[in-house]
Amino acid sequence: MKRSLVKALIFTIITAIFIASMVWLFFALIPEPPLRDIESAQASIAQARDQNSVIYSAKTFREARSYYDSAMISWKTENKRFILFRDYERARMFASMSQKKASEATRATIAKANDMRVTLDHEITRLTTGVRDFEKVFSSMPIPQEIKKKHARGKLLLREAVIAYEKGEYVAGSVKIAEANEYITDSYNYANDKLVEYYKSYSHWKEWAGKTIKESRENGTYAIIVEKIPGVCYLYHRGEKKYTFEVEFGKNWMGDKMIKGDNATPEGRYIVTKKLSNGSTKYHKALLINYPNQEDLEEFRVRVERGQLPSGSKIGELIEIHGEGGRGGNWTEGCVALRNSDMDVLFKYAGNGTAVTIIGSSVPLSEYISSR
Repeated sequence: MKRSLVKALIFTIITAIFIASMVWLFFALIPEPPLRDIESAQASIAQARDQNSVIYSAKTFREARSYYDSAMISWKTENKRFILFRDYERARMFASMSQKKASEATRATIAKANDMRVTLDHEITRLTTGVRDFEKVFSSMPIPQEIKKKHARGKLLLREAVIAYEKGEYVAGSVKIAEANEYITDSYNYANDKLVEYYKSYSHWKEWAGKTIKESRENGTYAIIVEKIPGVCYLYHRGEKKYTFEVEFGKNWMGDKMIKGDNATPEGRYIVTKKLSNGSTKYHKALLINYPNQEDLEEFRVRVERGQLPSGSKIGELIEIHGEGGRGGNWTEGCVALRNSDMDVLFKYAGNGTAVTIIGSSVPLSEYISSR
């Protein structure tokens, strides 16, 4: 009896050991799911996405996503097979390739974003300088409204580019800066070309002013020289500068006066023909000059004959140096305006026959631009 119990116990123990061994062997033979590989790929893709690789390294990021999707499909496919026959090597391979591509996208993104940041920073600085120069050098020029609107649009886009840059949105900032560059550069070039063209008369201006000062010195007389850039009036006596006044011009002051009603201030050598005060002018006091002089009349005739002016055009007249200035802009119909207090001084010393020379500038273009 005891012997049979011992045999039964031994059999039971052996059976238990065998079953346990079989269970252990069964689970030992079960392939390990590629969970860690999938999680590593997920983490790498998330990091690439956080770095905006979907924007900066779109192709490589898409490849990382594609390999990840392949890994997931392979995993799901293997899970449908009998547990001992499953093979996750392809899933691991795709997950590994996904991780590598995601890491590559992250590295490329960081490099591209840094390059784009540097480029964007450079362009923002360059265009900001362009805007500043435009507003310092060209703001007082009679520029068409469409050019002013273009410049304003460029400024707005530049501001949006700066905001994108500060947020680290370099792609969006680059798009904005490219648009801003077009508007700002076009408006700047227009104004600069107009100024360069205007300055082609610089040698004449210099000659006219030189003759006026020389005659003042030799004859011991007063003389008035008006400069449009930067908008000043000088009173000379015996060839020496005595007073300097700020002045304002016609709304279309840049260039010589062509026809009546063009709101342009004439350029040339003139004389005072009449002094107006005590209610004889609505502008406090005034000095009437002999515009148009003989040279102006001849130039007007030639322009009409050449078809540069309409045949029915009329030349302007009644150009004055007068008071009521100081309004902070060019507003006259072609006259030169001073503050009333300055006009009082000028009126005191100027008389009939006093030389009046109106020029674009006595300052060379390069010097004028560099001084702004």
